[in-house]
Parts: sequence; structure tokens; C-alpha cells
Amino acid sequence: MDHLENLKKKVSDLYLSKNDTRDSWADWLYENHIFLVADKAGELADKYGANRELAMASAMLHDIADAVMSRFTELHEEESFKIAKSFLKESNFSDEEIEIIVVDAMKFHSCRDGNIPKTLEGKVVATADAVTHLSSDFFEHAILEKKKDGMTIPEISLWAIPKIDRDFNTKIFFEDVRKEMISYYEKQKALFQ
Repeated sequence: MDHLENLKKKVSDLYLSKNDTRDSWADWLYENHIFLVADKAGELADKYGANRELAMASAMLHDIADAVMSRFTELHEEESFKIAKSFLKESNFSDEEIEIIVVDAMKFHSCRDGNIPKTLEGKVVATADAVTHLSSDFFEHAILEKKKDGMTIPEISLWAIPKIDRDFNTKIFFEDVRKEMISYYEKQKALFQ
């Protein structure tokens, strides 16, 4: 079994274990997001000359702690890194590859507060994550989940609009991809206006 297949099995097994403390979105993310982001990262890596295996591995792991804890837990990022390092070592990734995946692509995939990936693989993962958010039913699902948590549509909009803007304006690192995504961006924004 190659690196990526071994890693994909580990990621799948963790999500499918349905840990009682997993994030409320974990099942949806497993079925509708994680591997879509990985596939998109592979496609973008091929197009822009990044390492396909590293980009796809980073995408599979980008929020892996969701499988075991709420995303809003203080230790979520640290736990994601810990799980990722363990899975990557067990899948025979080198220390240098793990550094690119964890310390750049995973750590900076959200592009918050001016922190952006430095490697091409990291930029591919951030872009793949943003494209998947904008072109899937991610935001429609967010409305349903956040309404279950008691949030109103105006409160949800205060969360969603900045996220949609960051996805489109900050996380997409390739101008041709941004041009392809403009109609999706406008559609997502319209959901909240």
C-alpha cells in the first residue's frame, strides 16, 4: 500500500470510529469535505507543479481533530498536528515531508490574521479548501447546523460572510481559479444577504 492509500485508510478509520467527543460536523465533513478537498488539492498540485502526494496528504489531515473533538476546543489545532504526525510517520512519510504538511500546509490552510502558507503545497491546500467550501453545500449545511445550535440567521451571517470573503479573497492563491469561482462566491454571499 502506498503512502497516500495508507494515510487515507487511517483517516477513514478514525472518522468511522465515530468517537463520542467528535465535532458535530465530523460525519458530514468525512462524507462531503475531506476527500473532496484532497482530490481538488491533487488536481491543483498537478496543474501548478506542487508535490501531489504532499498536497493530498495535507488536505486529508487539515482538520483531522474534528474526528475526535469539537473544532471549538482550545486544543483542536494541537491535536490535529499530533494525530497528523503520528499518521504520517506510520505511513512512511519523511521528516521533511511531515514538516511541509504539518508546519506549513496544515497550520496555515485557514489563512487567518495574515498567516499564509509559504510552500506551493500549502497554497494548493488553502485553495482546495476554499474552492470546496464555495462550490459545495458547505454553507447551506452550516446554516442548518448553526440553527440547531440556536443561532439566528443574522448571527450566522456574521460568521459566514467573513468566512466566504476570506475563502475567495485570501485563500485562493491562483488568479485563474479565483476567476472560475466568482459565480460560486456570489451565490454563497447571496445566501446571507
